[in-house]
Amino acid sequence: MISFFNSKFLIPLCLFFLYSCSYQLLNSYDEIFNISISSEDTELNNLFLKFLKENEAYKLNNFSEKEDVIKIKIEDHQILKFSGAASLDGRTSKVRIQYLLKFSISTPNIKTPIQQEIKESSYYIYDDSNLLSMEEEENLAVKEFIKSSQQKLRILLLSLREDENI
Repeated sequence: MISFFNSKFLIPLCLFFLYSCSYQLLNSYDEIFNISISSEDTELNNLFLKFLKENEAYKLNNFSEKEDVIKIKIEDHQILKFSGAASLDGRTSKVRIQYLLKFSISTPNIKTPIQQEIKESSYYIYDDSNLLSMEEEENLAVKEFIKSSQQKLRILLLSLREDENI
C-alpha cells in the first residue's frame, strides 16, 4: 500500500521540481529568431539555407539593417573526407567525414561580432563494390551535420539572448 502511494505521487513530485527550476526541453521554446545569412553561393551553403528555411525556429530575412535581425556571416563551410582506417592489404576500410562551419554573429547590441565554430565528424565503412550506397550514406551524414549545426546555432542564440540581450 505504501509503495503504491509513493509511486503514485513520485512522478508528479518530480515534474513539479523540474518545472519549478524552469527546465524546458529545447524544442519547447517558442522563440523564433529573425536572422539574415550572408555566405558564398556554394552547394553546401545552399543546402544549409534550404534546411534553415524549413526549420520553424528561424525566420530568414534579407541582409538588412533592421534592429531585431541577427546577422550571421558564414566564413567557412566545408566537408572534408579522410581515410579513417586501412585494412591489412592497404586499402581504405573506413572513411571519416569531417564537417566544419565557421561563422560570426552580429547585432546592433553587440559591439564586436562573435566568432563561432562548429565541428563534427562521422565514420562509415568503405566498400568498393557498393559505391552508390556509400554516396547516399555520405549525403545522409551531411544532412545530419547540417541539422545538428542548426540545433547548436539555436542553443547558442538562446544563450546569447539571455547573456547579451540580443
